[in-house]
Amino acid sequence: MRTSIPKQSIFKPGKVLYTIIGFFFSVLVLTSCSDSDGMNGLEIDDTALIDEIESATRVSVASTSLPSATETALRGDFADSYIVEVELAKDLGYKVLLETDNESRVEAKSEVYFSTKGKLLKDLKEKRIRKRYKCFQFVFPIDFIMPDATSITLNSKDEWIMIKDWYVANKGVKKRPELVFPVDITIEDGTLQTLIDRGDLRRMKDSCKKGKDKRKCFKLILPVVYTMQDGTVIEVKERADFKLLRAWHKANPTVKEKAVLNFPIDIEYKDGTSATINDQKAFEAAKDAC
Repeated sequence: MRTSIPKQSIFKPGKVLYTIIGFFFSVLVLTSCSDSDGMNGLEIDDTALIDEIESATRVSVASTSLPSATETALRGDFADSYIVEVELAKDLGYKVLLETDNESRVEAKSEVYFSTKGKLLKDLKEKRIRKRYKCFQFVFPIDFIMPDATSITLNSKDEWIMIKDWYVANKGVKKRPELVFPVDITIEDGTLQTLIDRGDLRRMKDSCKKGKDKRKCFKLILPVVYTMQDGTVIEVKERADFKLLRAWHKANPTVKEKAVLNFPIDIEYKDGTSATINDQKAFEAAKDAC
């Protein structure tokens, strides 16, 4: 007598294998969804998440509400910047408005974005990237006069955090530090230049924004002589001597007036030609002609 066996009870290795694979795949998907940031647990790329944060309704929150993981970026890549405002898009992430003390950046203000867990989102939008772009590189050390007339010297880019830490220790102070001129910088082609004052800095950054040649229109032919506000006379015989002017300003932090350049002076243009400048009016005209 032949016994019939129901088809559904027959052991099929292939079917069991597919069932096991399906089970583990389901577990993997569920796990990856639960571990991801934003969009109610659905994993999306950074650019899409930034767009979602931008288009979503956001509310202002205290900077202390940012996840602790944001400190990695805020004390790293953005150590030269401080938080102006934080906005939260619920279940998506944070938009953080920053302002910088780093005068080498093209714009003082910029935005960065973080996920709900504090991951810095990679921003590919050219307009926002441009704001954070560095027009040039400082040649360290550089000096800042703080609001209490003390000075802080940064010996490398890693020390920008010293400015931020000063404000943490002096809560309530709103006035920002002042960069002490002259400063040496390098531009993209490796050219070393000296920015004598804020006017030189303004012209340099204007060239960056307009995509123009960032080399200074002309340079001073050394030696030149400066008279400081207290009557001190400083002779700049070579580029390194500009640090003597900076040292004087550090020692006299409350003096805001610029040093007086003694005329006549000679200048050399980018094309190698030279000219003699006899007074401040002609000097300013030469700058404007650039």
